[in-house]
Amino acid sequence: METIVHVLLDCPFSQSCWALSAVNQSATGSIAEFSSWFFELLADGREEVSVEAAMVCWSIWHARNEVQWNHKSRSGLEVVKSAKNVLGQWKITKFESPNALFAMGDISKSNCWRKPDEYTVKVNVDGATFEAHQKFGFGCIARDHHGKLIEAISESRWGCVSAEIAEVIGIKEALSWIKRKGWGRVVVESDALVVVQAINSSVHMPSQFGLLVEDCRTIVASLNNVLISYVNRSANRAAHCVARASYLSSGCTFNELNALLSLCDIVKADAVNF
Repeated sequence: METIVHVLLDCPFSQSCWALSAVNQSATGSIAEFSSWFFELLADGREEVSVEAAMVCWSIWHARNEVQWNHKSRSGLEVVKSAKNVLGQWKITKFESPNALFAMGDISKSNCWRKPDEYTVKVNVDGATFEAHQKFGFGCIARDHHGKLIEAISESRWGCVSAEIAEVIGIKEALSWIKRKGWGRVVVESDALVVVQAINSSVHMPSQFGLLVEDCRTIVASLNNVLISYVNRSANRAAHCVARASYLSSGCTFNELNALLSLCDIVKADAVNF
């Protein structure tokens, strides 16, 4: 009969995960209870090891459920990377104060898109994943203080990535786009709260997500008057429309003359909000 000790500690797959982590997972043949093993880690007094152990356990269990219910298999390296990525995101949301999180931008709780201030460009960004096709993409749309469409871009790339990775790549590309355009006074909006918090915080994460966040911070530091803010998903409909279309419209640039009809309808509807 399967036991918690076997699933999380003893089975070959779990052992391969622990070998890649910071936790010194020795032989567990004499351990009858998972709690005994974990409480022993806590007694050692090394908080960073105990926290990583908890996250790796969670990630192993999540991987087990993915196999059981969704027939998706993951490597030990993917399991440990996922654990560290979630841990880094948790640290951001748990320990950073609201003032620090949004030191470079405000948080909008509005359910509707709002026009930016005069002479300010608002860029909305969204990411999208297309797991069935092993692709992901993003969409960016820039509008002026009248709510008029300036330009929109969409792009898709090969690869299976998490939603957070797709979102942070979208913001990175949006920032590079802003830099190429030479726009000043720009508000960048995304409905990916963790990504916005990560970029606006000072937390460093040794992961793919963390490296992309660092790239975003570097680009922001090279720009003038660029703020990154979180908005509700309902206020980010236009970017979502472009992102979802990126699968078929990769590398496309849209303006008022060639924009998708669905995008034009959203832009018009958004423009009536004040």
